[in-house]
Amino acid sequence: MNPPTSQPEPPLTTMMTGDHTPLDLVTIRATVRRALQERTALPRAEEVHEITRALRTHLWLMLPAAQAIADGLDRGTGPWHRWRALIDRVRVDLDHDGGPGLCSAVVHMKDLGRTCRFLADCLDE
Repeated sequence: MNPPTSQPEPPLTTMMTGDHTPLDLVTIRATVRRALQERTALPRAEEVHEITRALRTHLWLMLPAAQAIADGLDRGTGPWHRWRALIDRVRVDLDHDGGPGLCSAVVHMKDLGRTCRFLADCLDE
């Protein structure tokens, strides 16, 4: 039997309580690399669709974590404005699609990739 301690137990983090799913930043970054890799020709439409769908999923999963950080900051401060701008950018990207053509779909995929990379980097700080 352990003797009682006078120190309170540390609070559980949100990931430990199950309030948020842990983010798999390794997988997110691998998807970003696929989206942003240099190519000599346009990728197949199926690949663009697959990568775009994965990036959109990653952004949706990271959005609550970004919102939680912004909510924890003092409203109107520089860091709060930066997080709000990033969250707004993510929402704008998620509200748009790549359009009907392969070229526009590739541009949209790359836009999602850059936004996803930046958000992952910010969350990883």
